[in-house]
Amino acid sequence: MKKILKYSFLVFGLAFFGWLLYQLGWEKLLESFQKIGWWWIPIFILAIVWQVCHTLAWSQILNTFGYRVAISKLFKLKLIAEAVNMIAPTATIGGDTAKAYLLKEEIPLKDGIAGVLVDKTLDNLSKMLFNIVGLLVAVFYISLPQDWIVGCVIFLVILFAVNTALLVFQIRGMKGAILKITKLIPPLKRQLEKRQEQLDSLDENLKDYYTKNPKSLIIASCWHIIGRVLGVVEIWLIMHLLGAPIGFIGAFFIASITNVVNGMFSFIPGQWGVSEEAQVLLVELLGFAKTIGLSLGIIRRIRRLFITAIGLLFFAVMGEEKKEGLKRQND
Repeated sequence: MKKILKYSFLVFGLAFFGWLLYQLGWEKLLESFQKIGWWWIPIFILAIVWQVCHTLAWSQILNTFGYRVAISKLFKLKLIAEAVNMIAPTATIGGDTAKAYLLKEEIPLKDGIAGVLVDKTLDNLSKMLFNIVGLLVAVFYISLPQDWIVGCVIFLVILFAVNTALLVFQIRGMKGAILKITKLIPPLKRQLEKRQEQLDSLDENLKDYYTKNPKSLIIASCWHIIGRVLGVVEIWLIMHLLGAPIGFIGAFFIASITNVVNGMFSFIPGQWGVSEEAQVLLVELLGFAKTIGLSLGIIRRIRRLFITAIGLLFFAVMGEEKKEGLKRQND
């Protein structure tokens, strides 16, 4: 039932996205594409570079755990995770789980999960900081509607509470709490009790990382922040190419508030339609036409689809390589 509901949200998002395209009209859309011209290449390259930044954050964490994996492989897994998050009704859980699972031949699953969990926590904390600063920008420099401010503040307070609880949960140890929660599901509790040694190792890894590696924490967080700043540069560039130049503050405002809206609607896979409509409203608040905002949203959606396509390609190639490896072993 839960899966059916999430797929329903996906269908709704795609339908809403289609309606937005209809509202814009194909002529306006093609006109926007013509304005971008050969700049599609720098836009795609910029997206790849910020994915590399997030990959470097993950690599920094794994290095601290004592595992050195080629950046190229981590980058492939990062894009595979992005593809899963884009098309699967699992919010970002599916993609993050896939990263640890696909890396299990080089890193034990318990350590891979710890690395992914720390990376996700630091990414969420850096995103939260980024969004809070963006909201402050909106309050002091841009006339954001009162109900938007209230909604953003409520969401960010909830996000702060959840991230803080998750961080404390990891530092103090997850095993006891997990076993208590799973008392409601006896079969799951029995399975976890069989893996108490792995849970103990997970707790130890997480506690050691957060309490004994402040330098690594800072470096990984900085890579995540740099990746988000490059997202601001993307918006700044696209708006200039569309003939609606804005400053860095305006681009930062669009990027951060769009992040908040996407977080609110994370139950819709890929935030189809919702993300584009948010950018329409934000661009209108900056004094530009609705068509500019929708063009911005669609161009960024195409960039995201480009990253998804690369991720799916990496996944297909990885699958073929694994089949070939098994075939050689059997021979």
